[in-house]
Amino acid sequence: MVAAGFALAVAVAARVLADGAPLVYVLGNWRPPLGVALRADGLTAVMMLVTTVVLFFVALFARADFATPAGTRDARAPLVFWTMLIAILAALNVCFLAGDLFTLYVALELLTFAAVPLVALDGRAETLRAALRYLLFALGGSLLYLAGTALLYGAYGTLDIALLAARARPDAATTVAAALMTAGLLAKTALFPLHLWLPPAHAGAPVAASAVLSGLVVKGSYFIVLRLWLDALPPVITPAARASSSGRSAPRRPSSSAAWSPSPSRG
Repeated sequence: MVAAGFALAVAVAARVLADGAPLVYVLGNWRPPLGVALRADGLTAVMMLVTTVVLFFVALFARADFATPAGTRDARAPLVFWTMLIAILAALNVCFLAGDLFTLYVALELLTFAAVPLVALDGRAETLRAALRYLLFALGGSLLYLAGTALLYGAYGTLDIALLAARARPDAATTVAAALMTAGLLAKTALFPLHLWLPPAHAGAPVAASAVLSGLVVKGSYFIVLRLWLDALPPVITPAARASSSGRSAPRRPSSSAAWSPSPSRG
């Protein structure tokens, strides 16, 4: 499975490098804002490649600790570990490729529910407490992120990143939405002072699981912070974009086709 993920990452990187432009794939041929689009640029390709390389070495290391014992059809710990590892790879790829904020929310939830069982893999009381603390922080972050997406959808009628970048204005609703979403994502990233769940979770997890949590899982939410600030809401974050937006006589709401200048691949 990791090999297949690496092959996909290489193919995406090669296509982006050859085209010199982001790769866009519209699911079901329904263009945003009605449909969902997957987008891959240079940063996406790099993150996908790094993720598969890290998971490959983690899998090599974990073979000794999570091999199914001889004479046993299915052992609980190896089954859970390898299943959650594949789920983490899938969730991270969705985080890197998703082109709208709600799909990113779904990817965040998948990532959380794949990572939490790794913390409590040995079933000890202290690791169960650490896993529950991690889950509570992650769910709180998800609620903040979801509240921000609701504000943005109410203000602009779309959650597509490309359309939001064209429509967003530095008003109060957008600023509050950006603050809520950033706070929720930073709680999942365990950035100070929202890091209280991280030490017991990583200390109690098996070595291979701790490597995945610290090396990959917390990077998924941080990647979304970058997408939010730099791609979805540049007028709120970037001073030059804010000045340009405030200089307009009236905010213009471009059509979907205007914001969709790339020629997407069709699903």
